[in-house]
Amino acid sequence: MAKFNYLAKAQDGSSRKGTVTASNSDTALSTLQSNGLIVISLQDANAQSVFSQDLEVFNRVTARELVIFSRILATFLEVQIPLVDAMAMLAEQNKKNKYFTSVLAQVITDLQDGNLLSEALSKHPKVFDRLYISMIRSGEASGGLQETLTYMADYLEDQYELNNKIKGALAYPIFVLLVFLVIGIGIAYFILPQLVDVLQSLGTDTELPWTTQLIILGSNIIQNYIWFLLGGIIILLGGIWAFLRTEAGKRFSDTWKIRLPVFGSLFTKMYVARFSTNMKTLLQGGVPIIMALEISSDVVGNYVFEGIIKEAIVEIKGGAVMSKAFLNHAEFPQIASQIISVGEKTGKMNSVLETLARFYKREVDVVVDNLTTLIEPVMIVILGIGVAIFVISILMPIYNVAGSI
Repeated sequence: MAKFNYLAKAQDGSSRKGTVTASNSDTALSTLQSNGLIVISLQDANAQSVFSQDLEVFNRVTARELVIFSRILATFLEVQIPLVDAMAMLAEQNKKNKYFTSVLAQVITDLQDGNLLSEALSKHPKVFDRLYISMIRSGEASGGLQETLTYMADYLEDQYELNNKIKGALAYPIFVLLVFLVIGIGIAYFILPQLVDVLQSLGTDTELPWTTQLIILGSNIIQNYIWFLLGGIIILLGGIWAFLRTEAGKRFSDTWKIRLPVFGSLFTKMYVARFSTNMKTLLQGGVPIIMALEISSDVVGNYVFEGIIKEAIVEIKGGAVMSKAFLNHAEFPQIASQIISVGEKTGKMNSVLETLARFYKREVDVVVDNLTTLIEPVMIVILGIGVAIFVISILMPIYNVAGSI
């Protein structure tokens, strides 16, 4: 018999925690349900080994899961299912993600203790960011929680699709380069030594081309120091990864992201689109402009733009307008500042921000589509040139010797 820890909801609405003994999880679930309990989570109490426990680094809720959660919760509220019951059903539905299930279980407990949904969600910043909490809070204040959740689901889905497009544009060249690198190392380690022996056995006094000499040198280095090279690459990549996780590393990375040729323009457009969408979402939800800017600076996802927004907050508190504050920074597109200025003059900031977000989302789509179209032929040309140089460097000396015989 095994023991199972459970978290459940009784018929009177109170939460229950405890341990039940059963032969398996299905039997334990049936036992609890027969006692009139709605089971929120059920875990094997004996599963204590390191390999059976979830590592914290893998405890996450994907953007897609958050979109589905928001949309289904909005639907439940629309058909007037009580909030606690709706959350319990969502916890049951998300059993595959144990971390998300445990988070929802804690949220349900907080709701049953009389907390607002925004207060319960704010205890889990790893899942629900400031933007999400602020929108839920504004929905609670206005009495439109269901509409807010639907709007957030639409917003999160747009951001999810946008991020996927960016990742898709970057994934192909990175994958091709990695494959080329692996194949190149394999050729240098297994095939080149045999070709080098052929070249060295030709017995010619003719000096080999510099490209051939370079290939021979590279082959010898790989043959003799392959493990040192692999170890060095692993240490280098690990060091870069560790550095980029530090605040200084993130600042360095974010600064160069918007300075890169072609990709810098793409990232800039993406950040402006994200800022505009966040601001429109928050202002439409009734959040004051200063607080909206503070939240947007946290969720924009780039230290440079975060700094620009925070400097704008200081200037706005001093009496300046938002568009003028942004004009002082070359990183923020001038056309975006001018469009925001129109919203300030006409008093239609929400409409203008929506137009700005839509404009830059289209710009991102155009850049991504162009990159996807151009990257493949460019990579083919680059790889073709590399292969041609390699083949010529190896075969040319052999043909020279054969021609002199």
